[in-house]
Amino acid sequence: MFTDIAPLYPLLFPFLMVLFRVMGLFVFVPVFSNAAIPGNIKVLLSLAITFCVWNVVPHTTASPETLIGLTAAVLGEMSVGLMIGMLVAGVFAGVQLGGHLVSQQMGLAMANIYDPSFEDQSTVIEQVGFWLALVAFFSMGGHREILNAIVYSYRTIPMGSGGISPDMMLAAVCGSLDTAMHAAMRVAMPALVAFFIATLTAGLMSRAMPQMNMMTVGVHINLIVGFFMVMSGMVGWAMVSKGSFQAMFDLLGKLLG
Repeated sequence: MFTDIAPLYPLLFPFLMVLFRVMGLFVFVPVFSNAAIPGNIKVLLSLAITFCVWNVVPHTTASPETLIGLTAAVLGEMSVGLMIGMLVAGVFAGVQLGGHLVSQQMGLAMANIYDPSFEDQSTVIEQVGFWLALVAFFSMGGHREILNAIVYSYRTIPMGSGGISPDMMLAAVCGSLDTAMHAAMRVAMPALVAFFIATLTAGLMSRAMPQMNMMTVGVHINLIVGFFMVMSGMVGWAMVSKGSFQAMFDLLGKLLG
């Protein structure tokens, strides 16, 4: 029985190499790593994506002859997918960080909600930022872009070449942190400025009217200002997410050629 499929053996190693590169995406990218997606669906989806990518990328004819060489090849392929997934996840993390900063100033940082999708706790404002970023990601075709990144990565990092270089990994980490911090600051800065003005106004009112208990009134002022800034800034958060994703895709284009 096994002799009938012997001609397929040379194709097995390239297929596995593509599979491990694709599986790296399922670790970081929130679209694929969501715990709400059943494990068998993730496996079938990864196999389907691998089959599509495997048909259009150049294959290698040489395969490692030792277990150490095979392990190094697998880790090298997974590092490429992990790098792409890390860059994508950095934008989502930046938007969520901006929402967390807004939550802290509103006094909602302690009101955490367990999110079963990611098996972690987060505030309501963080979840709003995440879902806005996810909508922006799909609306600009981000799911297609990351698959294109996997395909085009074979131009710079051929199959079985050992993965990404340390310089490329350093550039990816720095780019991910830069994109995340830019997204967080652009999401949180308008609200933080509004909170600063509200706090300054409350301080001036407490000096002008000492009989008013501003310690109690200030909490309600921050909540009102925070909800107003969140409602009025949702469109801006989506635009920030799109700009950050575009900057991330440009960085991927530079890294992967």
